[in-house]
Amino acid sequence: MGSLPFTIPKENRANPAPMPSAPTSVRPAATGTRHSTFALLSAFAAFAFTIIVPTMLRDGDTGWHLVAGAWIIAHAAVPTSDPFSFSVAGRPWVAHEWLAEVAMYAGYRAAGWSGLIVLVGAAMAALFGLVAAELRRWMSARASIVALLLLATGLIPSLVARPHMLVLPILAGWTIALLHARERDRAPPLPMAAAMLIWANAHGSYVFGLALVGVFALEALLTAKPSERLPVIRRWALFGIVATIAAAVTPWGPYGLTFPFYLNDLKALGQINEWQPSDFRTFSGFETILLVSLAFLLAKPIRIPPVRLVLMLGMLHMTLQHTRHEIILVTVGLLVLAKPVGQAWRRGDTSASKPHEQSPDRLKIAVLVSVLAIGLTAYRVAVPVVRTETKGIPVTALAHLPPALRHQRVFNEYGFGGSLILAGIRPYIDGRTDMYGDAFTLDYFAIARGEADRWHAANATWHFGWTILPPRSPLVRLLDHDPAWRRIYADDTAVIHQAVPTHRANR
Repeated sequence: MGSLPFTIPKENRANPAPMPSAPTSVRPAATGTRHSTFALLSAFAAFAFTIIVPTMLRDGDTGWHLVAGAWIIAHAAVPTSDPFSFSVAGRPWVAHEWLAEVAMYAGYRAAGWSGLIVLVGAAMAALFGLVAAELRRWMSARASIVALLLLATGLIPSLVARPHMLVLPILAGWTIALLHARERDRAPPLPMAAAMLIWANAHGSYVFGLALVGVFALEALLTAKPSERLPVIRRWALFGIVATIAAAVTPWGPYGLTFPFYLNDLKALGQINEWQPSDFRTFSGFETILLVSLAFLLAKPIRIPPVRLVLMLGMLHMTLQHTRHEIILVTVGLLVLAKPVGQAWRRGDTSASKPHEQSPDRLKIAVLVSVLAIGLTAYRVAVPVVRTETKGIPVTALAHLPPALRHQRVFNEYGFGGSLILAGIRPYIDGRTDMYGDAFTLDYFAIARGEADRWHAANATWHFGWTILPPRSPLVRLLDHDPAWRRIYADDTAVIHQAVPTHRANR
């Protein structure tokens, strides 16, 4: 179960003074057994939600990530040139998320789509467990639940089977370790830098992790006594250098450190939904997060250290620019605000630390949660998930594609590219915008908007045998009125046109 429906072509083998302490009347909201129990229950709730209400299969890019993982395992190497498309075949391309893609394919190979869902569910469990444990250090159980609900609200739009979901526990753990290092008024332990070896090979967000080191190092420097600033610089600089070296241990080497900046500067990203600015024309989960957060921050005076305030504003700016950064804002933001919000709302309240309160039996709860998690995993595997038709996944259309067309050149919708690769069909374009580049991708979007001259120029170059596009695509209307093309299939997701053979012969 879970084998991919294609054969990978072998010919494509690629070569100081501490921060001001809280008032003595303010203590962490929970410690020991109770706070561990809350984390366990939160992790289980996240796991259960993820695997029972699977939403992560709606993204077409999942397809090419799986095929990349399969290619890497089959060739025991990371590709350094494009093995999947026909339009830029052989162009330099490094699968910079290779580690996450291998994990995704391993889950898929083990138990099909269910295995992939369980993998994402495990990542969500780790994320919520880590965040919940940190929240409960400063907040009451009720406040922590509200915060976790905000986290879930921010993650749901991005809850798809792609590498970014698998590295969120690393982002949370990294942030927590930096916060704890500041509490102890020291640099993080050097072994922690090894996390960058995994993070940098799994997703490009590791650059933000390096930036966080700089943020907290700056805070440590600004709050240190003048006589202690040199040791602070030495300790944090050493950690930052080791972490950066670890982040450079990727198939790209040091160049990988600049890749996220190259990607962020691509003009074509403005045509892709997740890279577009936040849209407040309709009420959204992100607006809910902002309004609830403002209510908490304005209802009582909250003191946020200046450097952390700048960090929060910077992450908000990133999110307003590109919606894909919302998951960073909610994850890191909750962790950074946990202490100041908890102190403001619990000042003078020590009820959570009363010694006479009986703590639950952590071992029994851990055993119960483990049994339930195993049971849910068994259920998810025993009841296989069927990947259904969605906006980016033309399942039915591909099932009706005549076999003779599978090996002819196709002009496809951008979001369909991953599904074509998964089906063993070489696409014209797919989600790897970094490889296709600005010129090619912007030309594609102009064609997709129905610019006839660009379409005819591309067709004269590539001699497309068929097209697969959304029903509302302007290019669909153009092809419907072109005698050189005939519509052979249509549904609510995709329309397939085939080039008329006589016209192809005359070209």
